[in-house]
Amino acid sequence: MRKWKRGALATAASLIAVLIAGAVIAQNVNVYTEQGGDRMVVGSGGSLDVASGGEIDIESGGSLKIAGTAISSTAAELNEYSLSVELDTLCTASSAWVVAPHAGDVVKIYTVIDGAIATSDAVITPQIGGTNITNGAITVANASSAAGDVDSSTPTAANTVTAGQAIEFETDGACVNAIKTEISVLISR
Repeated sequence: MRKWKRGALATAASLIAVLIAGAVIAQNVNVYTEQGGDRMVVGSGGSLDVASGGEIDIESGGSLKIAGTAISSTAAELNEYSLSVELDTLCTASSAWVVAPHAGDVVKIYTVIDGAIATSDAVITPQIGGTNITNGAITVANASSAAGDVDSSTPTAANTVTAGQAIEFETDGACVNAIKTEISVLISR
């Protein structure tokens, strides 16, 4: 049996590592670094997979592009979705419901009316599971109201919804005139 010296073993181990790396590179010919080393490319038929627990982090000043077009939304915006529901008449005590397809927190509620209301203000109270959303109520002012008026609220608590759960919007019906009201809800996942 031939005896190896310590230096020879290190050289043999290095050679094996180079051969293994070469085999991996040869198998992944669709991944290469462009000349100049500024860009890594996944060629036709290739793919880039991030293993469980891994991440892609785009630092400040960097950008994510799809087909050359930069994604300008923030990460928070990409994690938001909106729902809409219509109240048939704001000025009759009633409710409208919408189902949240994904879990999350209601972060903003908007209303828009399609005409002027009269006599008094109208209040819309949003609820999840029968509990009022904290700071979610919206008052639609009677004074100088007109079609296209937008009001909003920014909920602060009791605003978490589960996937498949309904959100209720209840109007007190205090005003007069048959005014339709569109309600939009922004939910952050």
